[in-house]
Amino acid sequence: MQGLEGRVAFVTGATTGIGSAVVRRLASEGAAVGVAYFEDAPGAEALARRLGAGRALAVACDVREPASVDAAVSAVERELGPIDVLVNNAGVLRHTPFLEIREEEWRWVFRTNVDGAFHCIRACLPGMLERGRGCIVNVASELALVGEALLVHYTASKAAIVGLTKALAREVSHLGVRVNAVAPGPTDTRILTQEERSRAYAERLPMRRLGTPDEIAATVAFLCSDEASWYAGQVLSPNGGAVM
Repeated sequence: MQGLEGRVAFVTGATTGIGSAVVRRLASEGAAVGVAYFEDAPGAEALARRLGAGRALAVACDVREPASVDAAVSAVERELGPIDVLVNNAGVLRHTPFLEIREEEWRWVFRTNVDGAFHCIRACLPGMLERGRGCIVNVASELALVGEALLVHYTASKAAIVGLTKALAREVSHLGVRVNAVAPGPTDTRILTQEERSRAYAERLPMRRLGTPDEIAATVAFLCSDEASWYAGQVLSPNGGAVM
């Protein structure tokens, strides 16, 4: 991979699953990483320590709150340097029949999945534009491409992320900032239900298995690198054939 040595990345939802894998992959490619967490301070700090002093910083960050995001971004830039790469990975999910979704649950999903990405982009984009370079990768979902029963609010929020990605790419690509998205398919993380992690479920997929966080992180790292210099407003979907 080319283009990550000497770069500084800010990754949200960074302590488990795909987020943790993204942090580790970007660091292995040479980036210093801001490990943004919501609740798991010990996990974030342990991950940062494994990456080494001066290579990572664990920062508390509630993506729903602009002040929290601004403070986290400022802390990373003070310790590691200007942020070149933003990975919006923080997200929440709950299985609920549509007519049982209450206003509070709908807003909880959108405040985290959509408003959170907006707040992080708003905090990081001005510096990227000032320097004339940057990369934003938003984590969507393959469900944004096909929909899913019992996940209307989650699916709608991830479809919003796809729209945000494409529109922002049209606005800032000519200014040196690339904006793309990754839409993972069924990945072996704790966000899946027990049924979705069963062998029977995996057998229904063309590749007969779930994806791994490392496989998703590889796609994110590619989009963050200079090897993806001709990618703008794209949605790459590593999904094992779940969506074709």
